[in-house]
Amino acid sequence: MRKWKEQDEVHMKGLLSIEKDLKRWGGYADLGIQIAHDGRVWICIDGEAVIRFNPKVKELFTKKGIYDA
Repeated sequence: MRKWKEQDEVHMKGLLSIEKDLKRWGGYADLGIQIAHDGRVWICIDGEAVIRFNPKVKELFTKKGIYDA
């Protein structure tokens, strides 16, 4: 089994989307976590993205005229 490097707790604000109904998963599963250099995060179960996070949502929405704060 692969050993994981311990990661300190980090907080970022951004857009979180839940892609799948988590109630259908239970028991044995393959869990995957990917973190991009720009802070985007994907959490996958059995090869399917379940949770996505994008910390650059303010920048993206500002460009589209959606965010005006």
